[in-house]
Amino acid sequence: MKILSTIGATTVGGRDGHGETSDGKLKLEFALPKELGGRGKEGVTPEHLFGLGYSACFGSALQYVAGQKKKHLSPDFSVTADVALCTKDEGGFALQVELKINLPGIEKAEAEAIVAEAHQVCPYSNATRGNIPVKLTVL
Repeated sequence: MKILSTIGATTVGGRDGHGETSDGKLKLEFALPKELGGRGKEGVTPEHLFGLGYSACFGSALQYVAGQKKKHLSPDFSVTADVALCTKDEGGFALQVELKINLPGIEKAEAEAIVAEAHQVCPYSNATRGNIPVKLTVL
């Protein structure tokens, strides 16, 4: 495998701490939500970051696939990643994701084909395949 890009990210204090990327472009405060026993202070969760990362990555995969098919995506196409933190029946925790994809101006059957192919190309989809449930919904 050929490495195209690498970024480091360090957190201190887990879900109630802070984090920063090695290039200094992203600095965040994490906060455990009240529904998980937190104090409700301002901050993000790992699920926020996972959702934004997956959404952006899948969007780029859509652009790649559409480009390969000589199909133009509207500038306002969108991908929403709903990320759920779940408990596993056997103990521990897991994630599940629903990607909601809106490709304005493209017929639903063609949009579904582009989405299915993008799901095979996207690095996040490849990393999660067989590990967590990912539902694809074309709007």
